[in-house]
Amino acid sequence: MVRLLSERRGPAAEAATLYEETPASREARERLAVQIRAERQIYTPAKGRPTKKDRRNLARLKDDVGS
Repeated sequence: MVRLLSERRGPAAEAATLYEETPASREARERLAVQIRAERQIYTPAKGRPTKKDRRNLARLKDDVGS
């Protein structure tokens, strides 16, 4: 719940004094943090740019799907 509004942008510690967190919002925030952590463990980023062979394979795959 918002208690006050600030006139300017400031540090996080100052911003934290401007609102009051309810138990429901805290629970929702914690659930979201758990979900984000789980998704981050599943995601494996690409190793960089595709090689020429990778590009050819992708082109072949797109051609096969388009037919």
